[in-house]
Amino acid sequence: MAKVNSGDWRWWQELIQRQQASGQSIEKFCVQEKLSQATFYARKRRLRESKGESTRTPARPTLVPVQIVNDRPANLEVQWPNGILLRIQGCEARMVKAVVATISASSKCREQPC
Repeated sequence: MAKVNSGDWRWWQELIQRQQASGQSIEKFCVQEKLSQATFYARKRRLRESKGESTRTPARPTLVPVQIVNDRPANLEVQWPNGILLRIQGCEARMVKAVVATISASSKCREQPC
């Protein structure tokens, strides 16, 4: 493995940029450069953190269309990934549809995963 001063952030930043520009996978790039993949990922994460960037990208939920078969009162529970919980008991389907649409369209849900 290559010996590099662990404090040399500029070197790591340039190395990470070279890997991205190369189009190679991190695995192939690390083999070519004689680097540990674990070290590469750790330095990449630390650089992101030092810039105040998140190391994880929140996943957007996948919503699927549903068809309401009847309009009789029903019990329903819907939980959004950001923690909003909607529990409805004995409500007509059109009301459920309106409430879910309103929560999903709220500005709070547009700013963060909802």
